[in-house]
Parts: sequence; structure tokens; C-alpha cells
Amino acid sequence: MTGNGRRVLRGIAATALVGALGAGAAACGDDSADSSGGSPTGLTAVLGTVPEADAGAVLTYTDVTAIRRLVTQDKKLYGGLSTYGIPEVAQARYESRPLKETHGFDERDVTTALQIGSDRWRLTGGFDVGAVTDGMKKLGYTESTTDGGALLKGSNGGRVAVSASVRSVSLSPDTPPPALAAPKESVADDPAYQAVARCVGDATYVTTFFGKSSERRTPDITLYAIGATAKADGTSRERLCALTVSADGARRTADKLRAATASGERFAGATVDAGSGATPVVTMEWANGPRTLPGDQNRTMQLPKLLMNGR
Repeated sequence: MTGNGRRVLRGIAATALVGALGAGAAACGDDSADSSGGSPTGLTAVLGTVPEADAGAVLTYTDVTAIRRLVTQDKKLYGGLSTYGIPEVAQARYESRPLKETHGFDERDVTTALQIGSDRWRLTGGFDVGAVTDGMKKLGYTESTTDGGALLKGSNGGRVAVSASVRSVSLSPDTPPPALAAPKESVADDPAYQAVARCVGDATYVTTFFGKSSERRTPDITLYAIGATAKADGTSRERLCALTVSADGARRTADKLRAATASGERFAGATVDAGSGATPVVTMEWANGPRTLPGDQNRTMQLPKLLMNGR
């Protein structure tokens, strides 16, 4: 990889890390996966590829197929998502070089993207392993093997693993790329993730889980996420779902969110529900538009900052 390429990718990772630390960032697909990890689609299935050890990380799921369609339908509304959760897309645009030529794949080959923390990505879709391997070798990577595919190592410590259906990346020399195969135990087995995922909805085209970490939430919240769904006409709505520890905690959380819905505020007109039960799921929902673009909370962090511990 060129020096510029490394700097761009690390810049993208740094931006994601700022969002992660600041917080603490479609159609429903077929949830099936093949024996090697496959190409699962839909939020629940993709959460099933995340090891439970990563429950504390910020996770951003992107339905690349759905967003490509939405960007074509309304670039003004969805243009901010046009890198599709794939860091190499932004790099290719910066360098004005075709991604297929430099890396052996492009966004049309990708079905879903999952970002884990600030420096790991797992893409599913259909990949030409030979083309990806050749592209990465031209960028200075050396080839070896890993379970179910090829492993490519960069001189800067970054690594890429690729099979016919998964391409995963780590920019950190201390952390391996996400596994090509789904783990035996994942965050999808965690009742907190199950509850929040049900609230967001499997048909989401982009969702960020802000992690089970005290730095990213108040003591009243176990886990929260912000996800967006779109209708056939291209209109989109976002929903924040926060699993709370008690009814009192839910009321406090709802009050924090309602502060952003007052007249004249950015989220004026949004609805907030404090939920019910012993550990309610608090929801806030709003229509996307020029002031509330899809996925914008990953950049502005307005709502996550309201829910940060000590803020």
C-alpha cells in the first residue's frame, strides 16, 4: 500500500475512533450463511459474526446493497453514506484510482460491511480471491494462508484475510482481522444485543451499536444503538433504542432525549417512549431530512453525547 494510502486509511480509522470515544456510531435479507462464514445479510445475522469478546466495541453495520440503491434514488439525502462503510472506497476516491484495479474488488462486490471499533472491518459478498490477493501484493502485502482463505500482511502491520465470501481487515499489528468464519459464541447470543436489535429492526440499512462500555453510556443504560430504515419511496426514519437497567433509569434516559426534541431543537417533533417492564427499552424516533441526515449521529454525536457517562 502506498504511503498516501496508509495515511488515508488511518485517517478514516482515526475519524471513527473519535466518534467511538465521543460516544463512549433496506430490505431485510436472507439470514443464512455458508459453512465458512458465508455472506449473512440482515442485522441479526451479521451480529452473529461478531465474537462476544467485542461486545464492548462500537459496531457499525451497513447493508451495502440497500445503500447503493438508496444513494442512486436520492443522493442528496443518502450521499453521506456513499462510502458504504468500506474504508477503501474513500481511499480510492482520494487517490483517484479504481478500487478494482488497486484492491481487486469494489463496492459492487460487497453485500454487507461491519466496522468493529476503529480499525477492523468485515465485508461479505462475492470476492475473487486471486484478484484481491494480486491487488494487495501490488500494494506491498505478502501472502500466506489462514483458515478458509488467504491472509495478506502489510509492512505496516495491517492484515487482510479473504475468502470467496468474506474480506476482513485489521489496521492494527496487535489485532488480527475479523475471522472469516462466524464464531461459536457471538454478541447475537447476548440478551442485551437481542433486545436492542429487535427494537432497531432487522431491515435496517445502517445501525451503530455503541458498545457495552461505561465510557459510552450512563449507568442507567446497558446498551444502545441508532439505526435507520427506509420505505420503498425512499423516505427514511431513524430510531435510537436504549436498553435500560430500571424503570427509573428509563425515565431519566427519556428525559435526556426529550431535551433534544423541544421546539427549535434539531430533533423537534421526534417521539420519545420510556418503554415498560423491569428493564425498559427507551426509544426515540425521527424522520430523516436535511437537518437529520441518515447516519449523521456518527459524525455529530449529538444524541450519544447526551447518553455519555458523566456528560
